[in-house]
Amino acid sequence: MWRGISGVVLVLVSTAACATRTPGTALQPPVMSNVRVAPSVTGSGDGRELPPQALDPGACATFFWTADAEHRFVAFENETEGFARVFANGAVHGFFLPPREAAYVAGDPYRRVYADPARQLDIRLSGTIGDPLPQGQRIDRTVMRVTQPNGHTLVVPLIGHYACRLAVSGRQ
Repeated sequence: MWRGISGVVLVLVSTAACATRTPGTALQPPVMSNVRVAPSVTGSGDGRELPPQALDPGACATFFWTADAEHRFVAFENETEGFARVFANGAVHGFFLPPREAAYVAGDPYRRVYADPARQLDIRLSGTIGDPLPQGQRIDRTVMRVTQPNGHTLVVPLIGHYACRLAVSGRQ
């Protein structure tokens, strides 16, 4: 399951399963006019994190856990299918957005904005793409900023990981 980093490491992943970036093109967060809001979905049994998430063979995603001792699973974005789930303000919130079509490059900034004024949500993830690993790529110095209903911003340090699940080949 995707509860911890060790769960990601156990899954056979490969960045080769994802498209490659064209040299000289900068990666940008999705244009907010293209983002569609998904309804809130049910969280995990304890109500403090996301439930385990499925990743189809050949799909790529980013996973984020709190950087504290609990390592709660708080954000997931399936970049192949174009949807995200984020645990914030005591609930799981869903978003649809354009799928990504390029690989990450170490040193590039990582930024995502999930906003929905109707649900009073403003969730921003930022960090830096880290060095490639055999099982994916770290996302370093990551924080999640969640604007609270009272206007204050909650800042949560995160551990980030980008991974692709190997496509199944040779099956009949």
